[in-house]
Amino acid sequence: MYRRLLPAFAGVALAAIPVAAQRSCESLTQLALPNVTISLAAPVAAGQFTPPGAGAGVEVPAFCRVAGVIAPEIRFELWMPVQWNRKLLAVGNGGLAGSINFRQMVEPLQRGYASGSTDTGHQGAANDATWALGHMQRVIDFAHRSVHAMAEADKAVVAAFYGARPAHSYFSGCSQGGQQALILAQRYPQDFDGIVAGDPANFWTHNQISHLWTVLSTQGDNYIPASKVAALAEAVNRACDSLDGIADGILNDPRRCHFDPATLLCAAGGDGPRCLTATQVDAVRKLYQGPGASIYPGLLPGGETGPGGWGNWITGPRPGASGHGNLGLPFFKYIVFEDPNWDVRSFRFETAAGFDNDVQFLDEKLSTIFNATNTDLSAYRDHGGKLIHYHGWSDPDITPLNSVDYYESVARATAGTSGFYRLFMVPGMQHCGGGPGPAKFDMVAALEHWVEHGTAPERIVASHVTAEGTVDRTRPLCPYPQEAQWKGAGSTDEAQNFVCAAPKR
Repeated sequence: MYRRLLPAFAGVALAAIPVAAQRSCESLTQLALPNVTISLAAPVAAGQFTPPGAGAGVEVPAFCRVAGVIAPEIRFELWMPVQWNRKLLAVGNGGLAGSINFRQMVEPLQRGYASGSTDTGHQGAANDATWALGHMQRVIDFAHRSVHAMAEADKAVVAAFYGARPAHSYFSGCSQGGQQALILAQRYPQDFDGIVAGDPANFWTHNQISHLWTVLSTQGDNYIPASKVAALAEAVNRACDSLDGIADGILNDPRRCHFDPATLLCAAGGDGPRCLTATQVDAVRKLYQGPGASIYPGLLPGGETGPGGWGNWITGPRPGASGHGNLGLPFFKYIVFEDPNWDVRSFRFETAAGFDNDVQFLDEKLSTIFNATNTDLSAYRDHGGKLIHYHGWSDPDITPLNSVDYYESVARATAGTSGFYRLFMVPGMQHCGGGPGPAKFDMVAALEHWVEHGTAPERIVASHVTAEGTVDRTRPLCPYPQEAQWKGAGSTDEAQNFVCAAPKR
């Protein structure tokens, strides 16, 4: 599951001024909106506030808390601060959703935004899909309709409360939230002025196939214990870390790394904690390969260790308990095949047309509902929208190659792409955060400057934060295909000593 929808803000100050509400917060329960029922409208005092499901309180400004349902069953919340910056920022979800993302609503509220989120039309854990069995409307709402419905409801409630619609509306999400972000840019281009799409699962159906591929590639003797991940990471770094001229545990562009896992093969057909068996070598090769060029690209080497690395996503604490399996298996059981007893080993990866081709069956059933792969973004461009897309080069869940492929496809299909859409690849970042590379950055501030002042982001500074909360390294993130290159002088832990430039081949 994913870690973070809104990377921590870098402290950009936004003016928030008192706004005279046109009506009281409590009266919003009487607000008449088509297909919307408001069940809660209550003022919250400035100070400590504990969001639902949170273990501890957080400091918040005074705000009006609104909760409601958009027919048939899309639950949403909207938090409107007294000191409003006249903007709306809605946040996305993760995994298979099933809950309002209260945790990610806090920071926008603290910055003065009206902050919104939805459960996408069903309730359940992020790795639960039982809600979908026999409920196609829930599947449609989860796949794309809920974020559009939320945007319309949020704007209407904001207008009723403040007496004015937002001057600018923004959306930010990562993982499934990244899929939502690109869904909005493609299907609902009028909803938001600015969108941040992080590590997006936009090629949803084939990303789910990659989940199955990972599960099947690491079963039985192919299973790689989490205890061996550190040895794999060290071998990758020995082979490729210095390719960018700096030995720092970060692969600037892991596509240049041609690591052969056979270098870790145990001697004489044996086994050991610091080597891989022949079947485990084969498993790593399959993970790099992916289910096939015509289906979905594989993972890339680098950044394997850490809480968000291979130990979580690929190996899990035991066979069959990986992040890939926890998300992919429920999706196929309850949404694709609608059979709780479906066996993953029965899946057919063949791509030739035919009755037994499960890839074709999946796409024919769900691709038009889920996939955000339309490369014609001219409607969003013509709306004046701006899109910032980022992806961690060390993502062990959604391969970063998917983002590169999508961006390059849009650049070929849509005129003037760089004028409204930029991709930032993040070296050493895992899925939506974490990893050995600097992974804390403020994409929303960069997006605001672009939307509101016409300043396109030429570099965005990212920080690496230790477990103790100390920043020990900064690096610039560069608009793809540029990359950060060390000037050759000064500390390699300081962003000021790097420039954004075309890759050296």
